[in-house]
Order: sequence, then structure tokens, then C-alpha cells
Amino acid sequence: MIKHTWRSVILCLPLLLVSASFVVAEENWSEQEAIYYILVDRFMNGDASNDFDIDIKDKDAYHGGDLVGITKKLDYIAELGISTINLSPVMDNDGNGYHGFSIVDFQRVDEHFGTIDDLRELVDAAHEMNIKVIVDLPITQISANHPWKMEKGAWITQKSTDIFGQQLIGVNIANPEVERYFIDIANFWVKETGIDGFRLYVNNETSIDFVEQFQQNIYAENKDATILIDSITGDDLANTTTVKKDQAAISAFKKAGVPIEAVLLGLQETSQKARYFDNLFSNRFTREMIKQAQNPSTRWKLALTYLYTVPGVPVLYQGTEIPMDNGVDEPDHRMAQLNGGDDVLNNYINKLAAIRQEFPALTKGDFKVIASNGAMSLYKREYNGQAIYVAINNDVETKTIAITDVPEGKQLTGLLQDNIVRKLKDGQYKIALDRETADIFIVEEDTGINWLFVSFILIVLGGFVFGVVYLGKQNKKNARS
Repeated sequence: MIKHTWRSVILCLPLLLVSASFVVAEENWSEQEAIYYILVDRFMNGDASNDFDIDIKDKDAYHGGDLVGITKKLDYIAELGISTINLSPVMDNDGNGYHGFSIVDFQRVDEHFGTIDDLRELVDAAHEMNIKVIVDLPITQISANHPWKMEKGAWITQKSTDIFGQQLIGVNIANPEVERYFIDIANFWVKETGIDGFRLYVNNETSIDFVEQFQQNIYAENKDATILIDSITGDDLANTTTVKKDQAAISAFKKAGVPIEAVLLGLQETSQKARYFDNLFSNRFTREMIKQAQNPSTRWKLALTYLYTVPGVPVLYQGTEIPMDNGVDEPDHRMAQLNGGDDVLNNYINKLAAIRQEFPALTKGDFKVIASNGAMSLYKREYNGQAIYVAINNDVETKTIAITDVPEGKQLTGLLQDNIVRKLKDGQYKIALDRETADIFIVEEDTGINWLFVSFILIVLGGFVFGVVYLGKQNKKNARS
């Protein structure tokens, strides 16, 4: 395999685009999206005037992150190739509701996060950069201090759920009045702020008819709205949840030497719309790697290659690009370390996003597992005659996979490692990868060896060697005289 560099220069340019329809409805769904989840209170403090009751030493208190801080970091987010920002709930919470899920008023922005005008300004600024903004809308639990507890007994249940150490009371989502209320609330936020949709948290008591009506109402306001269906408790409403933690991939990619073929074959049987490795409810994926004595940057590169090239929309939790690790087996709600780490993963994520945008086969194409060798696997995405091969070597040693189904006169050109794979005399194309590396190959015309470039290099090297020898002889003559 031979190296080339021109395409890398193009793909490493900052990606500041992406605006495509991304909804639950199959006919409107777009896998070109890349979502970045932000825990508002723990992202960036951009406005000191709303720092009420801040205590950064108390992990359960507000730490100062706000909507203005997110607006100030839009360039940072855009440079990751992100197309959609997913905000944690911005509605008014009780005194310990930094996470946004202990809601006491669904029609007000929490004063710690800013104002409704701050949200409007964030949305407008994001739209100027072709970035969508969606907001978490948890409809199945509320704060124990919510007025409904005293005023609307028929709107709540006797069930309670522990979320981040708080006992939240259940919402009677089966009540038609409650269903109507949440549809009206969603319409309110879309109309008043211009947000592009919601991550709707449901449970197994939520009516499928309600979910469909909720979607239809939002699409009536914004035909390009993004609506994700999720569950705080892990319930799957008749397989309608569209975003899930990819547990099989987590188990495979947290440690070198684990075969990934079973994970890939499982994808051929699922229609999952969006997937992630960690979020505000789970341990950091970085933590799982470190527990296995693995290098986080190396592990994340393989995992991200998988996430950005298999069917489904990649969802990143803030700090993945650092990569952040809180050192304990619990969700990481620390302030995002946006100035920490290095640019290795930032650049890698940006490059993957650029590749996804350039090649429709990675977002719309059929998915097929081609072959495996040990813990290395090769799969193919194909769309409208465009074929993309993705090779991931999760093994502890160099591995090779040979294929023959490449059209005559073509070569495989790598986009991540700049490899070129050409047809051998036996008709095979042998893809070799070092341990714990990955590459994405496109099919191009076989350009052959660039003899002009090789000749130029040989001339330069020859001139250098001649110069060294000549100077050596001259120095010897001078020494004798």
C-alpha cells in the first residue's frame, strides 16, 4: 500500500455546513446528521449575571453553564462537523435541577440558564451556521415540587423515579388532557424560539398514537423538524425509540483484541436511527477503556470510525472530543473541559464528518459485512453505484483481508491513512492494517505509480548524496593542506 496526501488536505478543512431533514418518519429521515449533546449547566459559563446559587464544589448544585456560553462556543461545535445540537432540558427546574429533569414549569427557561431571548439568540446564531438546535422534553417525570402535585392530581401517578439522586414523580401521560398539554407546550417552544425539534422522553405507558400526533403537530410547524424518541428508564415503546446506547459496540471497542464481526452482523438486523456510546445517564466510554488499561485516543478513533460509517446517526456527548474521564463509575456531569486535551480527536471527528458529507454511500447506502480476520473486519456501504469499504482492525497485531469484487482497472484509496490498495497478480486486493487502526476506502481509477514523482525524489536524493560525498572529500583535502 502506498501513501498519498492530496485528499487528506481537502478532508481536514473545517466543516461548517450540514442542514438536512432528520426526523423519525422513515421517508424524511436523514443519516447525514451528526448530533452533539450538551448538558447546559455543565458546558460553559458565558453570562455571570445568571449565576444564582452557584457552588462548583457541590456536584449536585448549579455550576454556571448557560445558553450564552453555548452561543459563544458555536464555532468550536461547528469545527467538529456537528449539524445538530441537542440541549438538555432548559425548562424551569427546582433548586437541585442543574440537569434539567426536575421540572417545575414547562413554559419558562430556568433562570440559571438565561432567558427565552438567550435561547432565541442561540438558535438564530446556530441557524446562521447551518446548525439545528433541539431540546430535551421529558414528559414522564416532573419535580416533586411541581404545582401539579397539589393542583392536578389526575395528571400525576403514584410512581416515582430516582434521577441523579432526586425522586421525581410520575406523569399520567395516558391522560388525554396531559397529552394535549405537552403537544401545546412543544408548539409553544417551536413558535417562540425557533428550535428545530425535540428529544422526547417516553415510557411504556406512552401511547403510540400520542407520539404520532406529537410528531405531526411539530412537522406542521416545521416540516424539517428533528424528533428523537428516547427513554430515561430504558423502556422501548413498541420499538419506537429512535436513539439508543450501542452496548454491543461498547463491549467490543473498549479493549483491543475483541472481534467486532458479531457487532456488525447485528446491524444488518436493526433499523436503529441514531446511536451513541455514552450520555449524561451513563458512564463515560473513556472510563470503560481506561479500566481495561487501554489508550483512550486509540480506542476512540476505532469507535468513532464505526459510529460514523455504520447505518444510523452518530450522537456525541459533550467532552467526547477531549476525551473526558471523571475517574469513577458514574455519569460525568463535570464542566466540559473545552480547553483541555489536544486536537487529535477534534481533527479526527471533523475528518469523519467531512467524509460522511462527501460520500452519500455512508449515509444512504446498503450495509454489508464482507469479511473478517481475527478482530479485523471489513464492511461495505453502497449507494447509486458508489461503493465504500470500511476496514477496522481491533486486533492486537497487523491483519490482512483480501477481496476480489473490485471492478477492473480500479484501486482502493484510503481516506484516513492515505493508503492505496491495487490489484495483485492473483486478482486479489489485500487490505492490511496495523493493530488498532482503521481506514475508509473509496473505489477510484487505478492511477498506477507516479514515475515522474518517483524520479523527482530519486534525483533529489541523488543530489543530496553527491553533495555529502563531495563535501567530505573537500574537507579531507583541506585537512591535508
